[in-house]
Amino acid sequence: MKNLTLFVLTLVLAVSCAKYPEGGLRKLAKGHIIGEWKMNAYFMNGFDFSDTVLVQNFKETFNEGGTFERVYTDTSGIGHVYGGGWDIAGERTVLKIFADSTYKLSPMLNNTATNFTIDRLTKADLWYSFESSNGTHQLRFSKIK
Repeated sequence: MKNLTLFVLTLVLAVSCAKYPEGGLRKLAKGHIIGEWKMNAYFMNGFDFSDTVLVQNFKETFNEGGTFERVYTDTSGIGHVYGGGWDIAGERTVLKIFADSTYKLSPMLNNTATNFTIDRLTKADLWYSFESSNGTHQLRFSKIK
């Protein structure tokens, strides 16, 4: 009986600690996402297309209280700063970004998405993805602050 109780308790604990597909615990999402993130990779349909990215120094900042900022430099060397809001929904699997802009990340992607699937969220990494007409796009970020 003692072994059965221990097994059930372990099973309940494992289920309550839901993880993201690529790593990180969902229950820690809001604490981990706060900060400044720099994009370090772009994948489309599972292939690395980082060398096609049209922007430089692409950063996103998630602040406590739900405010958001996106900063990048375009191909003309012009800096852009946009604000907005953010939230995590859908049992902490959906990142909602309410930015006041769209951006052309690569020749294949003019991003207008506002709902993103969180694939990985740890203290150091944020990976999120979304679907468009030409497939699945994943942006990978590293925390810088």
